[in-house]
Amino acid sequence: MIHIVIPVLNRWYFTASCLHSIYNQSYKNFLVIVVDHGSTDGTSEKIRSNFPQVVLLKGDNGMWWTAATNLGVLYAINNNADYVLTLNNDLIVYPNYLENLVSAIQKHPNSILGSISLDKNNPEKIVFAGTKWNPFIAKYRSTINLQYSWGKIMRDYFLIRSELLPGRGTLIPIEVFKKIGLFDEVYFPHYAADEDFSLRCQKEGYDLFVVANAAVLSEIDATGIKSEHQKKTPKYYKDLLLSQKSPVNLKLRWSWARKNSPIPFVYFFIDYMRIIGSEIKKSILL
Repeated sequence: MIHIVIPVLNRWYFTASCLHSIYNQSYKNFLVIVVDHGSTDGTSEKIRSNFPQVVLLKGDNGMWWTAATNLGVLYAINNNADYVLTLNNDLIVYPNYLENLVSAIQKHPNSILGSISLDKNNPEKIVFAGTKWNPFIAKYRSTINLQYSWGKIMRDYFLIRSELLPGRGTLIPIEVFKKIGLFDEVYFPHYAADEDFSLRCQKEGYDLFVVANAAVLSEIDATGIKSEHQKKTPKYYKDLLLSQKSPVNLKLRWSWARKNSPIPFVYFFIDYMRIIGSEIKKSILL
């Protein structure tokens, strides 16, 4: 059985759409675990009323993505799950999504399988389809040409090898957690725990793939700091560098470099020079 773990903090309108799409699946052998870690918009009450089949776990508002997801994973481990699927509540999936993931994992059991990510407002536009990552110079690039349509990718590929996987639709055999442990909530409380986990899996001999016909439709503006839309005030830069909600905060980037690069100081310097350069470019274009 697949245990689908979804951490939520408010945004009931996203959660409702996500759950509706899950319960419309052609593959039925799954259990949904929602970890509500501090919602104030009535999310838990609405889940109990509208989706009584959901296992609802209560966290607290001191949790971020990683701790909340780990709480769901622990439930899956203790209740004899075969697989965990990590999913965010701002995603919706097609009716054959789980069926396609299961078909792929049965053919490649020693694998961690990610999903194609598409723009919800333009479902042929690919947002993510695998990553190549350079651990020396902090360079990320897509495995395939993101200008291709999803239809073309499905025609040309079954699996796409990736060097990192995000948690936005990733299927993980339960044995993996028993072997290497949970997501790292100490160094990566909100961002990067998913990619760090995928690297740990790879080091243990698991293959990382993206399944070409298993797509999540993503609200691409729903996460992270929308820097291109924000006025560049001192508070903006303070939040960018220090906030837990920022995917480029200093502590996070240093933790990643120290843990995953063979030359952490060099990696961190290059990584942050690239971030600063990007911010300067955005400021000039405004």
